[in-house]
Amino acid sequence: MNNNIYYNIADDIRSDRWCYIVIGGRSTGKTYGALKMCMNLKKKFVFLKRTIDDVKLLCNRGRLSEYNIDLSPFKPINRDTGSNIQAQLISANGIGGFWQHDDNNQPIGQPIGYVLALSAVQKFKGFDLSECDYIIFDEFIPQPWERVSKKEGEQVMDLYKTVSRDREIRGREPLKLICLANAVSISNPMCNILEITDIIADMSLKGIDGFTIDGVFIRILQSNDFKQEEEKSIIYQRMAHTSWGRMALNNEFAYDDFSAVGNVNLKGYRCICRIQYKTDHWFIYRKGRKYFITASVSTKYKKDYNLNIENDQKLFNIEQRLDIKEACINKDVVFQTYTMYDVIMNYIKYFKI
Repeated sequence: MNNNIYYNIADDIRSDRWCYIVIGGRSTGKTYGALKMCMNLKKKFVFLKRTIDDVKLLCNRGRLSEYNIDLSPFKPINRDTGSNIQAQLISANGIGGFWQHDDNNQPIGQPIGYVLALSAVQKFKGFDLSECDYIIFDEFIPQPWERVSKKEGEQVMDLYKTVSRDREIRGREPLKLICLANAVSISNPMCNILEITDIIADMSLKGIDGFTIDGVFIRILQSNDFKQEEEKSIIYQRMAHTSWGRMALNNEFAYDDFSAVGNVNLKGYRCICRIQYKTDHWFIYRKGRKYFITASVSTKYKKDYNLNIENDQKLFNIEQRLDIKEACINKDVVFQTYTMYDVIMNYIKYFKI
């Protein structure tokens, strides 16, 4: 690994940070660096995948060995360091482990880490994984074709509490959650549960590569020696300027639409309603056919909707949202933040209506 080319997450680890959001293009060394750091520091970890099938495939080395097929994320680490770490299934319910193996390909001692399926997180309540110092959530931003639970963010946080237990009360450093992904979509369950979607949008637009808020560290990998090397590849020549290429190769949120996000002068606008989403209050202003959704406070509004309540979700959809959606299609709506745009325009992603 050439540190001028690949990202080394160990450089960003701090005692006052408990969560790391790392977004970077393909083959930038995100997963490699996180696992190698745990191996070098002899720190146990939980490697988190989305489904039970993901875990089974990753741990299928025994069945596939006769074909010399190894799908473990430790394969390149074994190649570069001479180690022999393999994954084995512990339970068909989405639990596996990583073991160092001897010259006879037999596991040695205790596992150096575990692999768990997020879809089976409710089954881990009785397990004590408190010896683990890291949770590594690989590919935390789902691909466009993947179907994920609306509550996936809550599942991850619930697992975090299960693994963490009372470690801080006993004087240990906080459990560290490392989330790694490509820049597929800025609105995803993890960023939404951490309420950092708009921070990442602002970082991306302004070219900011690192930011910390309340112990959550965000790293957006910028152009480096890897990018220069990648630009020489054959696929880059053809795909760099496509939506897929901008996401996978240039680390841009190419599938997200930021065209309706901005600010307007409120002169001539009147506030028609207030909506509450989680703990935030948004105000919808109107001037003729134009709308502006913003956090700028008004006390003069006739309607108040609490989107934390199911009946208000349906009422807002009928009375306001459909008109706003039509206006947005006609480019007559401006949203102050991307979250405002995403919640209102992609309503069914958040609510049952």
